[in-house]
Amino acid sequence: MSRPRNAPPGLTRMAPMLATAGEVPNGPGWALELKWDGMRALAYVEGPEPDAVTLVSRNQRAVTRSYPELAAALAETVGTRQVALDGEVVALSVPAPGSPAKPSFDRLQLRMGVVKPSAALRAEVTVTFVAFDVLALDGEPVADLPWEERRRLLDRLGLDAHPRLTTSPWLDGVRPAAALQLAENHGMEGVVAKRRDAPYRSGRSHTWVKTPIWRTVEAVIGGWAAGRGRNHGSLGAVLLGLPEADGRLRYIGHVGTGFTHAARDRLRDQLVADEVSASPFTATVPEERAARWCAPRLVGEARFRSWTDDGHLRHPSWRGLRPDRDPAELVSPGRS
Repeated sequence: MSRPRNAPPGLTRMAPMLATAGEVPNGPGWALELKWDGMRALAYVEGPEPDAVTLVSRNQRAVTRSYPELAAALAETVGTRQVALDGEVVALSVPAPGSPAKPSFDRLQLRMGVVKPSAALRAEVTVTFVAFDVLALDGEPVADLPWEERRRLLDRLGLDAHPRLTTSPWLDGVRPAAALQLAENHGMEGVVAKRRDAPYRSGRSHTWVKTPIWRTVEAVIGGWAAGRGRNHGSLGAVLLGLPEADGRLRYIGHVGTGFTHAARDRLRDQLVADEVSASPFTATVPEERAARWCAPRLVGEARFRSWTDDGHLRHPSWRGLRPDRDPAELVSPGRS
């Protein structure tokens, strides 16, 4: 953990530790935490004033000015301790009445890259710093300590006393399947497993394992776009929707990955045969100019990470046609 040349005096800066993707490991040597859908950030708190706090993104860029309320909260809460924290900047969704708020990357994007957010923007999109590790305490590095010891130090900092700060829950005693279900129920991105005896090391590590949640949806194909590049002359993407009461489709996104070359050609031929002149969607779709419409009779299944705030699929991929399903059977699922 050597200091970079010409670095300002104070806490030693580190590149973040990164998890390796995989299945949730089981056993007493692993601890489980929820995976947040936000922006990774390391916080260096070197005094009780906001200008003594530095927030650094995953790629080591200073982002403090984008989140002045977080700098103020950290200075107020732990500024006398000289602390380095690893965590996530998170914004919550605006939920429907009776529904809980959930982490929303869409809303966070309204703040990302805004160097001097106005008071109105800060009020509209409130952010929280979710801490999940401590790298230095009282000016001394603690990254060499086992995760379990660092976690105890983090829990004692009392971050949850401030409304703009919180500590990521540690799912102690929860088994992998239950942890994934808990993440699903709360609209989280997945689960991160951490070796209890492992130190904090910059870069990719097998002692942290991330397991994102993937969801599936059955939807109706209402159109398609021609392929480009290596897929020129074939299918590029299908446009998906869910049936409304009048039989038209509410657009939920386009899917252009997950097809084999043969599947692209077969599906293109089916959609060409079903071509119609008018859009079956209830509203204009982003791909309107390049789209070719088809009768909404084919049901397909897509895999995706989460719903966006406007009801579209995030990171979808194609799983295949569902000839066993009729469009009339489909209902619009709750987004989570």
